[in-house]
Amino acid sequence: MLLSITVQFPTKKPTLQFGACGQIVKEMQKALNQRLVQLDTVPVSPLSVSTTGYFDRETRNAVKYLQCLAFLTIDGIVGQETWAYLCNGFASLPILSVGSSGTVVKAVQETFKVGGYYFGAIDGIFGAKTEAAVLAFQAECSLASDGIIEPFTWNALSKLDSHSSRCSVNAFRGL
Repeated sequence: MLLSITVQFPTKKPTLQFGACGQIVKEMQKALNQRLVQLDTVPVSPLSVSTTGYFDRETRNAVKYLQCLAFLTIDGIVGQETWAYLCNGFASLPILSVGSSGTVVKAVQETFKVGGYYFGAIDGIFGAKTEAAVLAFQAECSLASDGIIEPFTWNALSKLDSHSSRCSVNAFRGL
């Protein structure tokens, strides 16, 4: 099952960004390609990187694309949050429920609003309206309808048309 893929890396992972090079960059590029295949809604990933060991523009764009699809901070830098996702996939994302708040809740609300599930304010607060959107989405996707965003719901959310179109590959080309 795709949700259980774990990628092994050294315990201490350096922050990687444009210009970095070496074996760890090559390993990151391999993991990046694996995650992009997992996340993309098309049979062949429209954006993959060569495993050269050099963090070039192509790698930075692919990192941004992955970060967008996975509801991470979109900065093109492979820091702790992105490493966690590369290693553990959806299991690294926060479990969200009523009472949760922050930028990731705001991103979820925006995705649900564009998708026609959410009708409240985009305020970053997981309240009753956000819970109702999650419940409706989970029911439509044949997921356990508990109003909690956990790995299976994250997976389905990442493939929602309103989200994947926001994360268009073309949005990250040439940046």
